[in-house]
Amino acid sequence: RLNGLSPSVRHLVIFLGVPIVYPRLTYIEKTLSGIKSMGLTKLSFIAKQKSLVNIWGEPELSDDMNDHWTSSVHMEERKVFILRLQEFARTRNVRVTFVAGDVHCCGAGRFASANPALPPERDYRFMPQIISSAIMNIPPPNMVIRAVHAGAKTYELDRFTDEKMYRLFELDVNGRSPPNNNTKMLARRNFSSYVEDLENHSMIVNIHVQNENNQGTKAYPVTISALAPGNNVV
Repeated sequence: RLNGLSPSVRHLVIFLGVPIVYPRLTYIEKTLSGIKSMGLTKLSFIAKQKSLVNIWGEPELSDDMNDHWTSSVHMEERKVFILRLQEFARTRNVRVTFVAGDVHCCGAGRFASANPALPPERDYRFMPQIISSAIMNIPPPNMVIRAVHAGAKTYELDRFTDEKMYRLFELDVNGRSPPNNNTKMLARRNFSSYVEDLENHSMIVNIHVQNENNQGTKAYPVTISALAPGNNVV
């Protein structure tokens, strides 16, 4: 179906249910599995944490972890998917961008060539991702964001491609450092907007994060450059 796109298409935006550029959750999966196997969900403290234990006494986050692209059970499938999109971007000179949600926080990241000297406009492996959710749902507990943030490192997809989350939130909406200095993921209600720059065909994204007093939002911008015509860097 992608090969049937008009030659005039310069930017392909792929909407995913969950983020594909995201911190590794392996150790969280193991922790939740341990909580279940040792029967710790029956402890009163853990049982009262509704974000951790569901009505059946099972770890609430376990199913969510398995659904993630970065879960160990999906890593090979994820790699094949990205490599196919890289080839599409290279042969068609189309920028690929991901938009995802479902994690009840916001952030941004990217895949890119491992060569740091290669600018995004010449890099078909450069595939940014915007994470924006949710408008109504309550953000996850701070300890969950801290655990996820701890896994937000630079990873290698293959020897040509690496991936990382951006430090987009150096300041929180209140002008102070975010909780626990979690600069890559912000646990606040949010939504995002997308506008094309008609002069250079870049896409200007703003993640609009709700203010503390629930009145208005603060915008965190991300500019996604178009892929230069004639790009064929391998």
